[in-house]
Amino acid sequence: MKKQQKKMLFWGIVIIAIIGSFFIFKAPDYPDTITPKPIQGNPAAAVRLVEYADYQCPACGAAHPSVKRIVEEFKENVSYEFKHFPISSIHPYAQLAAEAAECANDQGKFVEYGDMLFSNQNRLGRTDLIKYAEALSLDIDSFKACLGSGKKGKIVSGEYRQGLAAGVSGTPTIFLNGKPIASWQYDTFKQEILNALN
Repeated sequence: MKKQQKKMLFWGIVIIAIIGSFFIFKAPDYPDTITPKPIQGNPAAAVRLVEYADYQCPACGAAHPSVKRIVEEFKENVSYEFKHFPISSIHPYAQLAAEAAECANDQGKFVEYGDMLFSNQNRLGRTDLIKYAEALSLDIDSFKACLGSGKKGKIVSGEYRQGLAAGVSGTPTIFLNGKPIASWQYDTFKQEILNALN
């Protein structure tokens, strides 16, 4: 009986230790790490756009004005969500830029910060990223601490994995109601939106 009690006590301690370590090491990081990104347009719209993009990708930079124009033109009829897909093998600054955008998101400036990144694709070093935060009047101490911690990396890598699972192999990839659009060129893109609305 004593042997059985010792065994139960041992496993009880192990289980408590595992649960305790979860709360010690995971729980404090959660609220400070995940801030939902804004859904642009109409979040309740039947037409849903999801873009996987890389801030250093030239094609993403070229597509960005068309995407913004579409979202503005159809803002009552579409929802638009941006997701990170940094291709670090050819874009060495893309990962950090994506993490910086998430840090800006904590302060309610994800869209504005992303616009600055796409407008300055050749200047995405750490010093540049901080300058853009200053230009948007973000709390610089908080921004620097966030960027320096690397804690946003898990969000970026998580979205990257989501993209892979959805079949993304290059950027930009824009899904319209779950299916990739044929082209991000404005005229073709607009026609696909009109077709979906009809």
